[in-house]
Amino acid sequence: MNENRRQVLDMLSEGKITVDEAERLLLLVDKESSDSQRSEPETRNPSVTPRYIRIVVQPESEGNGDDSPNLVNIRVPMAMLRAGMQLATLMPEMAATGINQALREKGIDIDVSRLKAQDIERLLEALQEFEVDVHTGDQRVLIYVE
Repeated sequence: MNENRRQVLDMLSEGKITVDEAERLLLLVDKESSDSQRSEPETRNPSVTPRYIRIVVQPESEGNGDDSPNLVNIRVPMAMLRAGMQLATLMPEMAATGINQALREKGIDIDVSRLKAQDIERLLEALQEFEVDVHTGDQRVLIYVE
């Protein structure tokens, strides 16, 4: 555990800050540490539920890549994915038909009208092991959960 996290938790246990304040501070500490050290996905602990999907595009470099900024750095909360997928389960039949047709045109054969809440949870659970690391010569694309 890094020192900043420990300080926030100590302040919480001593009653110096509220739970809400501690949560906000921990989010800032996590954001700061991930922004300052992200060139490789961190080693995952299987017992920890991932909270974000991260998409990073970096310039390919000869060295460790720490000296050049990311071209793209996107962090999508898993809660947003969960909410969006649950909304898909409430979709009217007419809308689902149009979406299914558009997906088939792109080569994706999925029937969104058949999505169920338990399917969504299984999919999000499977994402814990998801990782993409592509080197194109000029750029490196990383997609992973954290």
